[in-house]
Amino acid sequence: MAKVKTGIMPFPVPICIVGTMVKEKINYATYGSFGLLSPRPKTYLYIGSQGSRYTNIGIKENGHFSVNIPSVEQMQKTDYVGLVSGHRTDKSAVFKSFFGSVDKAPMIEECPVNMLCKLIKTADLPDRDIFFGEVLETYVNEACVTDGVLDFTKINPLLYTMNGPGNASYWKLGDVVGAAYKEGKALIKH
Repeated sequence: MAKVKTGIMPFPVPICIVGTMVKEKINYATYGSFGLLSPRPKTYLYIGSQGSRYTNIGIKENGHFSVNIPSVEQMQKTDYVGLVSGHRTDKSAVFKSFFGSVDKAPMIEECPVNMLCKLIKTADLPDRDIFFGEVLETYVNEACVTDGVLDFTKINPLLYTMNGPGNASYWKLGDVVGAAYKEGKALIKH
């Protein structure tokens, strides 16, 4: 099989909206660099952000932030809060907000999944900050749970990819194609 060398992102990643308080005002920003690091016994995640982002001020000042997983239905507002800067635009009324046990990390009611996070570490790279958080609380819309488990078809998360300079796209999930930790068992030699 022939290979082509490329510098593009090879697959879609979940997009999230980060919420924090900046100068006692709610602020939201879209992040395309996000992921879970450890699901047990505690859940940790990371978000990566250009160092000049307004939201970074609130994360550093307050030590808490929220990660909100938008659905495909929130695509336009998700894109908007990523396009405009909190330095110049008040984004507090774009979504309906609620708070968990910490009043420094607003969460978005319209998003099907919300996580309240405590900042545990910051890595300062030359052009961005990486924030590591411990998930303290997770909220899920009741309608997105089927038989006690998350139903990703109902969550309908918005995905993001960059197919080269100036060619970023939003995607949605497809079909389940297999069961994790089971499909490869046939190849294990005993």
